[in-house]
Amino acid sequence: MSSYPSYASFFSRSYSNVSHQNFLVQPASSGELTEHRQMQFRLPTNANLHMEKTRLVFALNTSNTGSGGTAAIGRLASAKSIIDRITVDFGGVSVSSGVAQHAVLQQCLDNMRVIEEDPVLSGTQLVRRMNPATGASLANTASETYNTAGNTQYFSIELGPFFKTLQPNLFPLSVVSSVDISIFLSGNATVVSTCNSASDDFTSASGGTQCPYTVDNYRLMVSAYSIDDGIFDQVISTRLNSQDGLDAMFCDYQGFSDTFNGSTRVSSASSSLDKIIVAFRTSGFNGVKPAKGLRGYNITYSDAVDKTTVLDQPAVHGGGGYLNHNLNFTAPVSAINLGSLHTLPSISTSINSIRFPSYDMKLGVQSYELLKEAFEVDNTQSQSLTEYPTNRCQVATKLNLPGSQQLRAKSGLNLQGSNSTILVEAVGDTSTLVTTGNVMVFLESTCMLKLGSGKQLTVIR
Repeated sequence: MSSYPSYASFFSRSYSNVSHQNFLVQPASSGELTEHRQMQFRLPTNANLHMEKTRLVFALNTSNTGSGGTAAIGRLASAKSIIDRITVDFGGVSVSSGVAQHAVLQQCLDNMRVIEEDPVLSGTQLVRRMNPATGASLANTASETYNTAGNTQYFSIELGPFFKTLQPNLFPLSVVSSVDISIFLSGNATVVSTCNSASDDFTSASGGTQCPYTVDNYRLMVSAYSIDDGIFDQVISTRLNSQDGLDAMFCDYQGFSDTFNGSTRVSSASSSLDKIIVAFRTSGFNGVKPAKGLRGYNITYSDAVDKTTVLDQPAVHGGGGYLNHNLNFTAPVSAINLGSLHTLPSISTSINSIRFPSYDMKLGVQSYELLKEAFEVDNTQSQSLTEYPTNRCQVATKLNLPGSQQLRAKSGLNLQGSNSTILVEAVGDTSTLVTTGNVMVFLESTCMLKLGSGKQLTVIR
């Protein structure tokens, strides 16, 4: 009866001598950081960490630049966008090397969240008039700034796929020598540089002046558990000293960036390729840019906005919705005519000339349905069929069994022993295709950590 649901089972489980504690992990060196700098942390040893609950907390300030009517105003579009790459080493062995442009991958994943990550601490809401943390008015001339005195922090963000997907997620760090985390910061383009003294319009350019940012008071918050009933430690010790050792699974990514001239090729030799994720951006995505308004939202401050172009979105922050320009994904066409979806091209993905899916995947309804299937969700952050190709245009191909991650199972495509070629191309009617935009391809795979006695470690990718 133990497999019955709780309401039909008379059996229960008991755990004795359980305790829980939270810690703040200090960085290897402190001080204010600017773009392209890095922060390093070493996790505590001899603790069972709840890896998913590891969070980076910090304060951040953007700056005003320029003067007079051409002054650029800096606003934070997303707290997670300051991260360019995260690496994780176990005892000097690289377990996860992360991907460059981590913020783009994170945006791909966040676009598929049914519910947006907590906007209270993650800075996911780009707002026009009010500082989201302090409530102070930002008017039309103020950058987003915070008081860093007394080690004050305003943001808390997760540490990416490795910490979120590692299973078992309650991980005994005593079985490895050390865990070192390096967080590399992105460039200043992560800050929206927009507005001037004469405009409230977030989508107005700043006159070519990029606003910088600084990060301070950064720490890691970790959650640790102790189970001192003797059984937990005995099981781990027995498994470590057995021939098989301990196995742990996690989700890893490879990232590739290219100019999408109609096709792009990448390669993989993964033992379990689970998913291919493709996101499209316009050229110049990493330049000095204003905020990008979400299609269908009230993206101008004037009450006289043309109501025929605005959907009845919730009146949060005036019903507005924005993304950082370099995290805005747009279909690779010259103009998105939403009244004529047939003008959008089809996207074909193939592995060693075998197509997935077997037909031309039309951008729009078909690609959106396959995208939801790949991420195993019923709905996404997109609020309309106008928003998807304009602001969140990504496609995905699923190659593993449903629920594999929850089952700790490797069921993706096994490409070991061959460096397989993956081709993403536009097919069918490509008359409106723009060949100067950027394409990001992320390959998601299931990796295995094999842990043995004497803190031996093997990573099977």
